[in-house]
Amino acid sequence: MFYLLVTLAVYGVYRISREIIGNRAHLMEEEIRDYKYKRRSLSESFQRRITNHIGTCEECREQFTKIMNE
Repeated sequence: MFYLLVTLAVYGVYRISREIIGNRAHLMEEEIRDYKYKRRSLSESFQRRITNHIGTCEECREQFTKIMNE
């Protein structure tokens, strides 16, 4: 039982770490255009990544605003 709990805890930390690292990577112009034109199936995690990142990265926020206003 102890090993199961440890395994679940490690998996939870892994998932959270992966999401945090993914949110830190700058957005590519193609990703912003996909978001604008809904070119991909806009999964919930993709939308969350875009939203979280533009909320914390000024450089990507400026690029996002520029593309969205085209």
